Amino acid sequence: MMKTSLECMECNVKQLVKVSKLLGVSAEKQEQASRRLFSMLSNVNFNLPNPQVMEETWKIITSAFANDDPYLEIKKEYNDLLLDAFCEIEEIINHASNSYLAGLKIAVTGNLIDFAAKHKFSKDELLERVRNYDNISFAINDAVQLEHQLKKANSLFYIGDNCGEIVLDKLFIQVIKKMNPEIVVYFGVRGGPILNDVTVNDAIDVGMNDVAMIVSSGVAAPGVLLDKSTSEFVNLFEKCDVVIAKGQGNYESLNDIKKDNLYLLLMVKCPYIASEIKVQTMDYIIKKNIQ
Repeated sequence: MMKTSLECMECNVKQLVKVSKLLGVSAEKQEQASRRLFSMLSNVNFNLPNPQVMEETWKIITSAFANDDPYLEIKKEYNDLLLDAFCEIEEIINHASNSYLAGLKIAVTGNLIDFAAKHKFSKDELLERVRNYDNISFAINDAVQLEHQLKKANSLFYIGDNCGEIVLDKLFIQVIKKMNPEIVVYFGVRGGPILNDVTVNDAIDVGMNDVAMIVSSGVAAPGVLLDKSTSEFVNLFEKCDVVIAKGQGNYESLNDIKKDNLYLLLMVKCPYIASEIKVQTMDYIIKKNIQ
């Protein structure tokens, strides 16, 4: 797992600012939450991955502002946006010369949706990127290896990331199941609301249960913390023939686990992570995590 950096501290503080503005909380509550957050961050263990630090940051924010899911409406908004475009995107994939590659690129494009990252984006930009998916290139591209493994796999553990994005994950899973009708798919979600990450309820809202069995990690952190996850979640991670983990938070928490069946799919949104992977910020990667 990636260690926390000074840049990660900035993202933790920015979440406090973003949520306080979103909820319109009083200056007094902002000050109280800030003091609690700064106290926690002053003693943070930099050997931990930032998703684990953000887990503690989120507890402080949500308890201070008495709202355990401040991004609830925004999550629904982006799920609805992509659900409204579902049939259009499905047609794009079905009529592509290579439906697997189209579904994969579109799914990774959805990783643009992230309210924890520094970058800015709009709904129009998101839909434009989806419709022009073929313009995407991967800075690290292990798509062929993933395809080969998916075609012969009996089971897939697909670990999701953000709301909205999960609609595109569903479309990609449909492609995978057409490619390999016998594959059993499990979809991993967070154990509770955290940022705009997917929970069980969010996944059900987009009909993910139509294509996969939804499995909670049991941990409300924006990444995969295997040492804190449920035994069911860990067993699927260890036993499934293929594991796909979407997003930067999952990368931060899983990148040190070298498995020839683990694929990390994301848009790189942070200079710190870009330097670690040796790519550019905003690059797309699909990385078989063995090297």
